Amino acid sequence: MKFSSKFSSVILWSVISAAFIGPGTVTTAVTAGSQFQILLLWAVVFATVACVVLQEVSARIIIASGFNFGQALETKFGSKIGFWIKWIVAGPVLLGCAAYEAGNILGAVSGSSILFEGNGRIYTIIITVLTGYILWYGGSKWISTIMTMLVGLMGVAFLLLAVKGDFTFTELIKSSVIPTIPEGSEWLTLGLVGTTIVPYNIFIGSAISKGHTIPLMRIGLTISVLIGGLITAWIMLAGTMVGNFSSFGELASLFQNKMGVIGSLALGLGLFAAGFSSAITSPYAASLIASTVFGAEKKSVVRFVWMSVLFTGFTFGISGIKPIPVILAVQALNGLILPLLTYFLILIVNDSKVVATQHRHAAWYDLVLLAILGTTLMIGFNNVDKSITSAFALTSGNHFKIIRIITTAIVLATAVQLIRLRKIQKI
Repeated sequence: MKFSSKFSSVILWSVISAAFIGPGTVTTAVTAGSQFQILLLWAVVFATVACVVLQEVSARIIIASGFNFGQALETKFGSKIGFWIKWIVAGPVLLGCAAYEAGNILGAVSGSSILFEGNGRIYTIIITVLTGYILWYGGSKWISTIMTMLVGLMGVAFLLLAVKGDFTFTELIKSSVIPTIPEGSEWLTLGLVGTTIVPYNIFIGSAISKGHTIPLMRIGLTISVLIGGLITAWIMLAGTMVGNFSSFGELASLFQNKMGVIGSLALGLGLFAAGFSSAITSPYAASLIASTVFGAEKKSVVRFVWMSVLFTGFTFGISGIKPIPVILAVQALNGLILPLLTYFLILIVNDSKVVATQHRHAAWYDLVLLAILGTTLMIGFNNVDKSITSAFALTSGNHFKIIRIITTAIVLATAVQLIRLRKIQKI
């Protein structure tokens, strides 16, 4: 396998790491570091490994079968049921791309405002136009190359912040491999996993993997996602130096107090790269869903989809209106999409009608997938719970215990279903 092929694969898959490190990741990781220091570093490690596993399974299905994601669903579940599954899992993700695009654009604007004083609305227009230009004229290779540069920019910026943290190498290793959940950190722990494994990345990965080999896919995917995991860890390490914050501007001031001007500049660069990359990948993901899940073949239709997502984000960003009810509803829907996707991926990859025996994984791999299913279920139920409690001003109470009981029951039921499927295929 040539080095040039490996390098090209890493660049191609860098879109995944660029996609999951957005303004939300920066906020979550910095908050985790500021409140619990490096105690939740293991959650970043777990999330990174889980991201690699789920993306690998999704890509393996497409490469081994030659289908796109929509065709794989229909082959496994039939055309009628597969049709509804496509709308159930992909429809809310499309809505989510549009609902969160404003946050992506404003994240890039916040980074720009930290670097250069100026009118936020002007920055919003500039970033939206640049995003539209890249999506209109750029193919998948060009977009991947831009994502690689943005990931590199994020890496350098947040590493500059991370190295100033007060911790030893031994402490880092210990916190990375020993799970601890301090009191009050349950939701934040799940948030770290949820901000790394995002539903639309599954669709991006399945779309860009077609036509590649499984070994080459694994190299590019693993390296790019591991780099993304490292950057997330660096963001958390940077967060150990600051206290509570209510805005990115305040966070920049805290870093400047700790490190001088370089602290605020590094945050500005990293935040701009995180926001701008997510502003590109969110509409890009929507266009890939339209083509690979819903079978849109006309270029005009695909462009209409990503333009709608971008325009929605721009409209809310430029107006300053926060579509809270819409976002809460989309959060509730997307809360269950990731575990649903994980569940369907488990069933599809274990079905010989889709993935031939020579491309099947070992039985232990299913145990890893079931563990990821359990984690994503808790994340999903947590997101739904937060959406409902926020919308109706309710108290969370003892919801986490209830969520764990329901999650355990669903994982056990899935394990039984998987055992039966494997037995049937051996007969």
